[in-house]
Amino acid sequence: MHWVVLGFALVVIPLLLAVVSATHFVRQLANDSQITVLEGTQAVRHSRSLGDYLMGMERNARVYQVIGDTSLLDTYHELHLEFEKTASKLLMSESEQHTLAKIAELLSLESEFYAVLRKEPPNSTLAVNSLNKFDDMREIVRGLIDKNSDDIRQRVQELHSYASDAQSILLWEAFMIIPVAMGLGFLIMLRVTGPIKELDKSIHQLGSGDISQRIKVTGPDDIQALAQRLEWLRERLTELADQKRVFLQHISHELKTPMASIREGTGLLKDRIVGPLNEQQEEIADILEKSGLHLQKRIEDLLAFSITDEPKAELELQWVPLSGIIHDVVDDHQLSIRSKDLELVMNLTDMKIHADVEKLTAIVDNLISNAVKFSSESSQLHISESLQNDRLQLDVIDSGPGIHPSECEQVFQPFYQGSTRSSGHLKGTGLGLAIARLYARMHHGEIKALERSGGAHLRLILPVGTPPDQEDEATCIDTSLN
Repeated sequence: MHWVVLGFALVVIPLLLAVVSATHFVRQLANDSQITVLEGTQAVRHSRSLGDYLMGMERNARVYQVIGDTSLLDTYHELHLEFEKTASKLLMSESEQHTLAKIAELLSLESEFYAVLRKEPPNSTLAVNSLNKFDDMREIVRGLIDKNSDDIRQRVQELHSYASDAQSILLWEAFMIIPVAMGLGFLIMLRVTGPIKELDKSIHQLGSGDISQRIKVTGPDDIQALAQRLEWLRERLTELADQKRVFLQHISHELKTPMASIREGTGLLKDRIVGPLNEQQEEIADILEKSGLHLQKRIEDLLAFSITDEPKAELELQWVPLSGIIHDVVDDHQLSIRSKDLELVMNLTDMKIHADVEKLTAIVDNLISNAVKFSSESSQLHISESLQNDRLQLDVIDSGPGIHPSECEQVFQPFYQGSTRSSGHLKGTGLGLAIARLYARMHHGEIKALERSGGAHLRLILPVGTPPDQEDEATCIDTSLN
């Protein structure tokens, strides 16, 4: 968790810096824009006000020279005061020496004219000639207005340049920060996902049955703690595997020795070494011999099968008809079939398959014995053989309680006992279908339990291979072509 938090912080901090930088530029641009608008607007307004006051004063002065009404002097005086006040404001807002000189010149010209206006009588030569000063004052005011307008345009252009520079800087920051953030995120991801991948690899290692390698994962503390729990689990599995091997060794000694005695004793009875047997005694000896063989086979299956390690025995492949193996297995289960009064419905072919006879017989025996064991009395048992896409398909269908859909895969697990129970007297070991699937996969085939309402449907799928006669024919064709 602390690595995730650290990664989140490292990724967010550059983005926050970019936001702060953008905020600074936007605030600066807003402040400069506000100052520009306020100062420029005031300067232009004051300049235009000077022009208006100047126009009013000139009009009053010229009318006064014509009619000589003294009330016009009072109006001129009021405009004179407003003119000076506005000029003073403009002086305070300006900083250029040239502009300040022009404003001072404007005030000086207006003061000189006002002094003449007050002293000289109306329509005097000096007063009339002084009216020409308004031309110079209008020119100065016009220059102030143009100058302030130019200042505003220049400040707007500067703001536009500043905004463009700020945009470029923000874009460069984005192009720099995004790869940095992605790089930091990628490094943190490697730091976190690397140990998780090692952990996942260790879990797959345990799941595949490889418990020989010690589990050690570096990384954050919580992942290391989980790796330690997996190492503890591996040690427990190793202990259980050792216990299983010891158990199988004991079973091998404890079961095979008395089993050999039973088989030897049964052989002595059947060979009449201990004396002649009547018909009932011979029947009992046959039952003992078959039961002994069956029990020995079950013991060998139990010892040969391992939960974690598959048998390493190689297949002894040969061409054999599957139908012949099916008939042999059915004959071995005739007593059980007759005791349940089962009707066999078989649809077989004469097709041969390239397989290990012993293991193929074990597959078929487990399928048929399982079907017989779970079949209801006086029901049908279907055994059909077909060819589908160059693969041999054997279907065994009984009329028993069937397999629950949720158990269609679990029934192939070692020692698994399904929810349905057989109608026989003996409980199975739960190894038959597991061994059958194992042998089928050794042949590159598969066994499936298909969903079916009423009874179980088991399907064996095996590759057929190329029969010897077809191989010879193909070889002759290739030789002729060459």
